[in-house]
Amino acid sequence: MQQLVTQVLLPLILALVMLGIGMALQPADFKRVLLKPKACILGLFLQLLFLPCLALVLIGLLPLSPLAAAGLFLVSLCPGGATSNLFSLIARGDAALSVTLTGVTSLLTPLTLPLLFLAYLQINPLDTGHFQLPLWPAIQQLALVTLVPVVLGMLIRLRFPTWAIRFQPGLRRLSTLAMLLIVISLLATHLHLLERILSVEGLAILLLSTTAILSGYLMARKLGLKEREQRTLGLEVGVQNAGTAIMVALTILQMPALVLVPLMYGILMNLPAFGFVAWLYRKDQLETTDLDGEVNEGV
Repeated sequence: MQQLVTQVLLPLILALVMLGIGMALQPADFKRVLLKPKACILGLFLQLLFLPCLALVLIGLLPLSPLAAAGLFLVSLCPGGATSNLFSLIARGDAALSVTLTGVTSLLTPLTLPLLFLAYLQINPLDTGHFQLPLWPAIQQLALVTLVPVVLGMLIRLRFPTWAIRFQPGLRRLSTLAMLLIVISLLATHLHLLERILSVEGLAILLLSTTAILSGYLMARKLGLKEREQRTLGLEVGVQNAGTAIMVALTILQMPALVLVPLMYGILMNLPAFGFVAWLYRKDQLETTDLDGEVNEGV
């Protein structure tokens, strides 16, 4: 049963998630990179370079086991997903920018993730016998469940725009729910993970997500981006697609021991994200109150 989940259902559901993301994209969305280069370039820098470097810093500072450290770095190499898009929407961010960044990083992930993770393993080898990352098969499998569905979703949107607009929200909700059920089923077979939430691994995950959210938000503010873009960049870099990391660990590498941090991340990343959204709502309320007070004083 577990093999059915990890080898068939998990890649299939992840592909459906990516299909939904692709159906939200149009070729014109990629013009955003040219029309708003500052926001997109910063988002890609944060996602592809800053986040993995942040993970390496935490690995160096915290007494993580080699497997937990590898799992944390693996998570940092994954793209955002439907969850980051959802958080950006409820945070009143730039949802179109969020989907665009998710789409671009999803297209790049089949190449960047295997190469960077392989480089990490060359420097920090795992003491697991004859373990090795099969580079070309990893690129092929990741492309099959990320790149191909995103491109297919874009083609569907281009050819059948009305149908895609109508069914894309439902598909994304369904695939997100299915992914949640997969994570819950995996947790049910790894109940010992719940005992590790209040551990150094849990601390590393919370620090990674929290620092990434705040760094993205503050860097975007420092560069003078709009408030909506600031919110989106914070959430896009701080909320990763844990399903991709879980699939790599279980389906490509077939290393259940490596899934500890990705599974925990899928749960714990929501705490900083919800906290950030709550702070933004409070900030908006205070600004509205101050504005109303100024208007009343002027009257």
